Amino acid sequence: MTYLILSLFVLIILVSISCQHQIQFPKTSGTGDTTVVTVPPPPPPPVDTGSSCSADTVYFANTILPLLNSSCATSGCHDGKSSGDAGQYTLNTYTGIMKIVKAGNPTGSKLVSIISGGQMPPKGHPAVTATQLDLIKTWISQGALNNSCTQKSCDTSNVTYSNSVVPILQTYCTGCHGGSSPSGGVDLTTYSGVSAEVSNGKLWGDISHASGYNAMPLGGSSLSSCQLSTISSWINKGAPNN
Repeated sequence: MTYLILSLFVLIILVSISCQHQIQFPKTSGTGDTTVVTVPPPPPPPVDTGSSCSADTVYFANTILPLLNSSCATSGCHDGKSSGDAGQYTLNTYTGIMKIVKAGNPTGSKLVSIISGGQMPPKGHPAVTATQLDLIKTWISQGALNNSCTQKSCDTSNVTYSNSVVPILQTYCTGCHGGSSPSGGVDLTTYSGVSAEVSNGKLWGDISHASGYNAMPLGGSSLSSCQLSTISSWINKGAPNN
C-alpha cells in the first residue's frame, strides 16, 4: 500500500511539471474534450547595447517602415508585386518610399498628402491615425533618414494593454488585421479580438515566430526583443484590458 501511494505521488508531480506553460481552452466542437495550447516562456530581456535611441527622433526602421508595411504595403496594394494603380508605388522599401517623399518637406511630400487626403490606406482598411501621421511628418522633417536604433533598456514593470500593447499592434499589425475585411478574419483593433488570439495561443505563436505558426508581421522584420518582452509580460499577467 505504501508503494502504491508513493507511486501516485510521483505521478502527480510528473504531470504537474509537464503542464507548465500550458493553457487549456475548450474546443468549439462541444464534445467536452479540451485542446492544449502551449505558450512559450517569455523571451529574455534585451541586452544593454549602449545604443543611443533618442525620444526626440523618429526612426525609419523602427517606426515608419513597419507602419507603412502594415497600412499600405499589404498584398494587392503597394507591395512591389501589384499591378495597376497600386503598382505605381512600392512602400515596403526605403527606396520606394522615398519616391513620394521630399526630405525636410512633409507638406510637399506626396506620401503625406495621399494619407491625409484619405486615399491611403484604401477603403475598408483602418485609417492612419493622427498620431501616426504626425510621426511620418516628423520623420520627413528630420531628413527622412534611413535610420534605426536599438533600445538600450526595456522596462516591463508597468505594462498595460492600452499604453504598451496597443501602440505595438497599431504600428505592426492592425493595417492588415483590422477594418471591414481583416486579414484571416483576425481583427486586432479591439480588445475582444486581441484577447481571442491570446486565448488560442496564436498571437504569441505568430509574433514569436514559433514553429507551426505564421511568422508575423508578414513580410517584415520580427518585433524587437523589448516589444516581445512587453507583450509576453502582459499575457503572463492574464492579458487584462487595462
